[in-house]
Amino acid sequence: MSADLQLIFRQGMGALQQGRWDEAARQFKTLNGRTPNAPEPLYYLGIALLSGGKPAEAAEVLNRLVRKHGDNPMALNALGSAQAASGHKGHAEKAFRRALALAPGLGDATDNLARLLIETGRAAEARPLLQDLLAREPGRVPSRHLLGRALRDTGDADGALAAFQAVLEAQPDFPAAINDLGLLHYACGQGKEALDCFERLLALNPADPVAGNNRAMALRVLGRMEEAEGQYRALLERFPDAAEVNLNLGKLLARTDRTLQSTAFLEKGGCIEARWWNALVLPNQYESEEQVAQWRRRFAEKLEAVAQEIHALPAAQLPAQAGILELDVFFLAYQGENDRDLNRLLRGAQSRVAQACHGFGAPVPPRPPRPRIRVGFLSGSFHFHVVNQLMRGWIAGLDRDTFEVFVFHAGATWDQGTEATAAIAEHLIDAYLPTDQVARKVAEAELDVLIYPDVGLDPRMDRLAMLRLAPIQCAAFAHPVTTGMQSMDYFLSGELIEPEGADDHYTERLVRLPGIGFNLAPPKVDEAVLPQPDPGRKGPRLFCAQSLYKMLPGRDHLFPRIAKAVGDCSIEFIDRFGTYKEVFLKRMEHAFAAHGLDARHFVRVHGAVSSKEFLGMIKTADISLDSLDWSGGYTTMEALACATPIVAGNGRLLRGHVSAGILRAAGLGELVAPDEEAYVALATRLATDPAYREQVSQVMRANGPGVFDSPAPAQGLAAFLKSVVRPAA
Repeated sequence: MSADLQLIFRQGMGALQQGRWDEAARQFKTLNGRTPNAPEPLYYLGIALLSGGKPAEAAEVLNRLVRKHGDNPMALNALGSAQAASGHKGHAEKAFRRALALAPGLGDATDNLARLLIETGRAAEARPLLQDLLAREPGRVPSRHLLGRALRDTGDADGALAAFQAVLEAQPDFPAAINDLGLLHYACGQGKEALDCFERLLALNPADPVAGNNRAMALRVLGRMEEAEGQYRALLERFPDAAEVNLNLGKLLARTDRTLQSTAFLEKGGCIEARWWNALVLPNQYESEEQVAQWRRRFAEKLEAVAQEIHALPAAQLPAQAGILELDVFFLAYQGENDRDLNRLLRGAQSRVAQACHGFGAPVPPRPPRPRIRVGFLSGSFHFHVVNQLMRGWIAGLDRDTFEVFVFHAGATWDQGTEATAAIAEHLIDAYLPTDQVARKVAEAELDVLIYPDVGLDPRMDRLAMLRLAPIQCAAFAHPVTTGMQSMDYFLSGELIEPEGADDHYTERLVRLPGIGFNLAPPKVDEAVLPQPDPGRKGPRLFCAQSLYKMLPGRDHLFPRIAKAVGDCSIEFIDRFGTYKEVFLKRMEHAFAAHGLDARHFVRVHGAVSSKEFLGMIKTADISLDSLDWSGGYTTMEALACATPIVAGNGRLLRGHVSAGILRAAGLGELVAPDEEAYVALATRLATDPAYREQVSQVMRANGPGVFDSPAPAQGLAAFLKSVVRPAA
């Protein structure tokens, strides 16, 4: 090589070493033009282009090098890196494998292939490559970091933790390892440890947007919502189009019931997860029936589009969509419509992702015959919670000579309610664990039947419910809406609480247990804390004990009509969370004004109270007004125990029909209004006729104990379980 060519080469190499990529590329391009048959200028030109952020050009140059000069491990490794960076993963994998076939000990090519496998959802293939490399060269810190990622992605959290910690012992300021360690802690629910990692990253580089975003995520799981929101908003001031930050802020706003604010950020999220969240977010209240219809149309249209995207993804890409499993659709059911088809569409897409993340997608074959049928109950609510109280009658009522009962408590709270359930369950298992571990624990119990009491209330339980952990799986009425999941075989309900034609409301096979489908211990009415007397209140006290988000705008007119017919009275509601009162009171003002009344003279909304104070409010009410589209359940049982007359309706769906079933079970079908006119008339009569109220109360006192104590629901459950596990020949 002549002196002037050597000068060009030295200048090119100097520019490469100094990170002046464009200058290096210019020098090597010149050198290649003057020495077209030399491989080195093409190789270093490719490296300069790749380092300078031009991977497609680099791939073209390096491909030309390999075609012209034959396979070379270093050139193939660089070619694979350029192809991977330009999105051609398949070609990149072939290049790395060709490099390793020529030079099996080439560590950089092994790292690059392993990285590509991890990024394409094949971490299990990457693990042995990295383990073999580290056995030969244990000091390769980047390789150990990649091994940590592979272990994490294949479910070995402990192994990943050890790998990341080993990297940081060797190189304390390795940013990617600090970040991955933080993300591992975050995934394991260790918010404090995750926050420490991300703040350590920010100490290294305060302007790092990734660290800032992840710090906000950790703050959110620690419940420090205002700080998390502030961090996201500060990042968006600097990077307004940062997709992940927009997504995360949108999710935070959606989780804190700020739907209208969340959509603007979710629309800038730029990924399937963002489009999913944007499709599913719903207000917790509506100002009008038109608004209900608009949001429902929006939900259906956007869900259909993003569900198609998810179904079109190859299996290897599904675990990356795990974020779609975080959001519940709690408020969809409060629109008062049949949600079967929407839930089928929604859960079909989610189930594909859940099973890709956790396995357990195949049906479980029937167990071989055993002396007893193994039945499991899985929920995060086996503590002082309504769901726990509703399930105890079933758990206690299953004959232990025939059934072996397992209760998996997957909630963080362990209290007297948990202990009470432990006392009646043969096995109570603490299952407050990551999803993979819960799934394994349940599967290891080798159940015949697994019952989920409350699918739809907790995204963690929903994720598990999409898996196949037992031969027969059932959802129950504690959340009275079809799951839409193919993994759920039956829906357990009650013959009195289901309306006519209810089979059409479920994707599962509907099982109508006797009576109301459940029995439970009556509340301790004598322990109720009565409200203080209110000298300013006149006339009868009508108490609606239901959450305000159950009240649809189309029913607002009922309350002023009742007030107008009764005269002086108070119509009282409760907002336990303090977030629903404002919108509801505005609606009441409009509704009462339309009837020539001032809502302020009649309507009161109480704030949060204790359970004993709530029972006292029911006990001292003259009548209980049930909400029509989503009726009471446990609250109706409380009113029955207090002998407080109830006005209920015939709901079109289970969720609006439970009170009707309870009243009929108590011999009080006369309190079930067939339509709105009858509802107003019945409420008016009960409010203005003390003798009739007392007559109703006497029937409640006489018949209520039989509703609470009936053994029929548990007997019906036992008969059903035997029929599906041990069908008659």
